[in-house]
Amino acid sequence: MANEYKDRITEYLSEHRKGIKLALFFVLVLAMLFKGVMQIPQIVSGKAEIARLQTQIEYEKERQQEISELKDKVNTDEYIEKIATEKLGLVKSNAKIFVDVSGEQQQ
Repeated sequence: MANEYKDRITEYLSEHRKGIKLALFFVLVLAMLFKGVMQIPQIVSGKAEIARLQTQIEYEKERQQEISELKDKVNTDEYIEKIATEKLGLVKSNAKIFVDVSGEQQQ
């Protein structure tokens, strides 16, 4: 009886070999399509993350440029004099100071 089932299965497989291969091929293609469709949200979020990071990179490059320019500027005598005058109220010993005596307050 086991041989009879075995023979029937073997005969069925040999007769329908092309159909079985075709069905397996379609199952494989459908599985690949399903997997691809399931990854679309990941792809979209990945692209958004890339765009956000590129924007951040550009911002940081601009900041780095500004810092570099400020670093070069800080070591100059003109900048030191400007900060001493504006922030600390210091003036050079030979500087002429003008005082507004008109009585109007400046804003």
